[in-house]
Amino acid sequence: MRPPRTILLDLDDTLVTAYRQPERTWAAIIAEHADALGEHSTRWVTAEVLDRVLSFLADEEGRKLWRLEGDATRRRVVRAAFHRLNLARPPGSEPLHGVDADRIADRFETYLEEAITLKPGAREMLAGLGAAGLRLGLLTNGTRARQRAKIARFGLSPFFRAIQIEEEAGFGKPDPRAYLRLLARLDTAPRDAWMLGDDPVWDVAAPAALGLTAILYDETGRAPLPEVAAARIDRLETLPRLLAQTA
Repeated sequence: MRPPRTILLDLDDTLVTAYRQPERTWAAIIAEHADALGEHSTRWVTAEVLDRVLSFLADEEGRKLWRLEGDATRRRVVRAAFHRLNLARPPGSEPLHGVDADRIADRFETYLEEAITLKPGAREMLAGLGAAGLRLGLLTNGTRARQRAKIARFGLSPFFRAIQIEEEAGFGKPDPRAYLRLLARLDTAPRDAWMLGDDPVWDVAAPAALGLTAILYDETGRAPLPEVAAARIDRLETLPRLLAQTA
């Protein structure tokens, strides 16, 4: 691999825990609201909500609405799940109510905020990369308020020469402009940059198509690895080792 001048890093599920366990997240949220579900099984409700959520997130337009218009979008998705559940409910059972669907949907963001943590070794890795003279850029999708809150919460700003958030820029990954704009701010050509992130498309395939060296961060080892990926790592501390091999 070519030694980099600059490294672009993803935020969610790369530097901080975020969204990679939707099954566990929705099961926990719905369990919190079990009393409002009456005789309806939390497992039954969770399965339908999760099916609606994953179907909605199956295309890029759905994912974008989930990120940028999250509160209203989640309410619509959970209400749609409740509607389907009501159509299939046993005769004589009480229907599920939209107000409870909204409470469940609204709990999603606060639940994640309570559960989010900095990935082990993230701060040490960033400090080491900066000390080595590398230019670091943070490239993240989402709203300004939510992403800036995460960055501030974990004190990440000082590690980066430039931070770019989808809502602030007006476009995000995998739009080529997202990578090229941030690289321009860092005065770096694509061939002189690495990208590290957990999404096989946003953080690997798309930047690799522009000439960046793209590395997949995958703690499970099960994510699909695009052929254009330069490497796959499962711990952040592995990145400095890759750099040492290019010296």
